[in-house]
Amino acid sequence: MNKKHRINREIYQTLSQSSLNHFSVIEVRNSIQANSSRFGNSNNARLYVSRQLHLLEKLGLMSSKGSGRSKVFSKTALFHETKFELVEKRSTTSKATQRMTIDQSAVGTTLEKEKHDIEAELTVTLAEIDEYKKLMNRSEELSRLLKPSYLRTTRKSALLLAKLNVWSDVLRVIQENKDATC
Repeated sequence: MNKKHRINREIYQTLSQSSLNHFSVIEVRNSIQANSSRFGNSNNARLYVSRQLHLLEKLGLMSSKGSGRSKVFSKTALFHETKFELVEKRSTTSKATQRMTIDQSAVGTTLEKEKHDIEAELTVTLAEIDEYKKLMNRSEELSRLLKPSYLRTTRKSALLLAKLNVWSDVLRVIQENKDATC
């Protein structure tokens, strides 16, 4: 075969392993991500690998069975006979922008988790306020005894709500910044 086929260097290095005969997109993605940070997040890497494998399949260099996540690819005899031109993944953003996006993504993920924790704590606190109200309505004596705890819990809910508002705003700003850089 005279024609050279272009293929990403990292993907080729993974596919050319003699021990790799039957594989999924996810397995190739995990392999290239372990060796390179060029592909960004797992979803971007999966899409890139999927496109490359489907192109190779279209050229008759791969065969596949199954569908979706259970789709398994195999190298054909033609794959072993083909000469490949190894290319690097094109980068559309500068390294500084990539680093900033990765940092923002990590910060965003952490803030998102913290936001969920705040929401959960706020939900519990609001339920406590409802229970205090129910108990305080039973008698004036109980109302007098529970009043300090009730007030402390209402202050806590106000602080949690303020915290939740700040976290939501920060996540919105990060998302807007991410959208602006894309």
